[in-house]
Amino acid sequence: MPESVEVSSLSFRFYHGRSMRHTFRSGDCIYFKSVPLESLRAGDVIVYSGEDSGSEDVIHRILKVGSSFLLTRGDNNSYDEIEKICLTRILGKAIYYERSGSRRKVTGGFAGEFRARLLNRAGVIRLSVRKVYSLLRKSGIVRLFWKPKITTISISTDPASVVRLLHRGKTIGKFCRDQRKLSLRKPYDLVIKMKDLSS
Repeated sequence: MPESVEVSSLSFRFYHGRSMRHTFRSGDCIYFKSVPLESLRAGDVIVYSGEDSGSEDVIHRILKVGSSFLLTRGDNNSYDEIEKICLTRILGKAIYYERSGSRRKVTGGFAGEFRARLLNRAGVIRLSVRKVYSLLRKSGIVRLFWKPKITTISISTDPASVVRLLHRGKTIGKFCRDQRKLSLRKPYDLVIKMKDLSS
């Protein structure tokens, strides 16, 4: 932490939630300070009061600076989850966050805006990949061209019976016969179904 910023001059909030995931983790301590409103830029991370008097403070990134308002959004939120806030609700600009005993600078301004866009695009891609993967699993189409040779090892213990599934000598999953529960590593869940093991 630079000498010019005294920890005692900063306020802090503990982060929790999903809106800034991938930038912050639950339990991170966010240090912020009051700054002149005219110094705030798109890409800066700010802490502002919740809409109601009893609601919690919010930590989001600025998307746009207006004359009497700011548009903000969490880095992990979708494009339609933008919040317009009046300037009187701003508590300060995030400067550092602390995680596991080490302090790191919060990226703001143009670099912060660029980082937020990358994180948001990555989130959209992850969601799209999950949807495609789910469709592949439901359709069973992968079973038509990929047929891995699976070896099973039955382990009987009182009171449960477990079947370990192996491919090329590595464990890829297990099937608990008594509970009718199948757990598999990806991508094997695309080709192995519980009915294959029930017999």
